[in-house]
Parts: sequence; structure tokens; C-alpha cells
Amino acid sequence: MYKLIAIILLLFISTPSMGSSDEENLTQRLAAAKKIDRSEPNALCKASVDVVRHQDVNLFRKVFAAIPATDEQVKVYLSELHDKYFKTSYLGIDNYQIDENEALVFEDAKNSSSSLVSDNAKQRGHDLELWVPYRFDTISPKTNEAIQGYGTCKLAYLENQWKVVTLL
Repeated sequence: MYKLIAIILLLFISTPSMGSSDEENLTQRLAAAKKIDRSEPNALCKASVDVVRHQDVNLFRKVFAAIPATDEQVKVYLSELHDKYFKTSYLGIDNYQIDENEALVFEDAKNSSSSLVSDNAKQRGHDLELWVPYRFDTISPKTNEAIQGYGTCKLAYLENQWKVVTLL
């Protein structure tokens, strides 16, 4: 799923055949992201790495938007993510870096033309969503070669604070 989101995001950013309204929307989203103080969202995204690395349910509850899941359900979810990032798809997360100039803001998220954004916003009840692209150094478990992983940390502005809605 994360690779699909990354591919969609890359296509959205780099497709040369976009109409001018799509290019204007992208430009507006990039510009809007530059107007937001991203220190708190960036810190939350970095904390997401610690949540997964340590499978920390308490930290998950602090940084993640409230969900109706038990601690046991969260443990299972975090264990699956941990396995992905530390055993199966990657062998660790090193040198985690946020791509500052690529962040996107979706204002009026409930009415976004992106169904990924609007569905999430309607489900959680937020109007402002921020996508923060990141990258990290790792080792491929298939080739044992150094590679770079990437993804998008997604946050929503809920009850006057930023909360993570997608860890990694």
C-alpha cells in the first residue's frame, strides 16, 4: 500500500500531461505547505519511526489520531509494520530525512479531488491534511545491498493539533 501511495504521489507530482488546473493545484498545495509551521508535524513524523522501531503503543497513542482499537490490536499492527521495515521489505531505518520542499497541504480535505484525502478526511472529520515525504537509508533483504526507502507520513489537523494518520 505504501508503495502504491508513493507511486501515486510521484505520478501526481511528475506527470507532464497534467492540465493547467492540476498544475495550479499542485503549486497551491506546495505553496500552502510552505506557509505552515511544519516543526510539529515533522517531529510527529520522526516520532512515527520510533513508534515502529520500538513497537511503542504508548507513543503511538500520543502521536496517532484516535482510533477505536485496543492496545492488543495496536500491538499487532505495529508488529506487522516493524516486520516490514526491519525484516521483510527493509532491514532497518537509518538516516531518516524529511523532504522539506515536497510537502503537500490539502485544504478543505473533505472536498478534495483526491479520494485518498477526502475519504480519510470524512472518516476522521478534519479539513486540513498534510503529506510529508520522507526517505531513509536501509538494506534490501533480497539483495543485501544498500538502498534508499521512501514514503509519505500523513497528518491531519484535528482539535487544534496535528496528529499522524499514516505512520510510515
